[in-house]
Amino acid sequence: MARQILFIDGVGGKRYMRGALVRYFERHGYTVHCFDYLASRQSLDAIKQNLMHALSQAAQRGEYSVIGYSFGGVLLRMLWNEISSAAIQPSKVVLLASPIGAMRLGARLRDWRIYRLLCGECGQFAADRAQMATLTMPTVPTACVYGTWPWLGALGILFGFGFAHDGMVAAQEAAPPAPWPAIAVSASHAFIPSNPMALDAIGNWLTATH
Repeated sequence: MARQILFIDGVGGKRYMRGALVRYFERHGYTVHCFDYLASRQSLDAIKQNLMHALSQAAQRGEYSVIGYSFGGVLLRMLWNEISSAAIQPSKVVLLASPIGAMRLGARLRDWRIYRLLCGECGQFAADRAQMATLTMPTVPTACVYGTWPWLGALGILFGFGFAHDGMVAAQEAAPPAPWPAIAVSASHAFIPSNPMALDAIGNWLTATH
């Protein structure tokens, strides 16, 4: 079983938002490495190049798992063919609140100046139905953990209460097709990396035999 985790953060991720995740897995005997990027300043190609380097480093250290949070999971899937070709793929993947298809929130906001400034090319990719449809699921054991919660959030404000969501990503956008396992927890998008139920679900899945 891999005792090393590479956490790929989302657009705008903050260290304090993943602190509970790092502490949780360190208490359970894992070494956690985190990959950060600045979507507002870096090109998508530069981010992918840096991530490939981080993945290669993780593979050199030994067997490892990946938690791809939000757009971090999209980045991992964008690189999956290259990861497989280089034989540096993780043993297990968790896509945490990560959109499988295009985000309706991104599609609504993609032409807003503030969205373009903050999210850069990453935000445009996540909003593009055709581009997101080109991404496949990882070929190693992969689970999707995503949130639902009773408050509006940005997604609810724009689209209402007619569907389950975590405030930013709709449940149907984060839930994978069969046969990949899907685990829903009561959590908001921003704080799902520190949500106890989400952490237990990830921990139990990583230690299970697949």
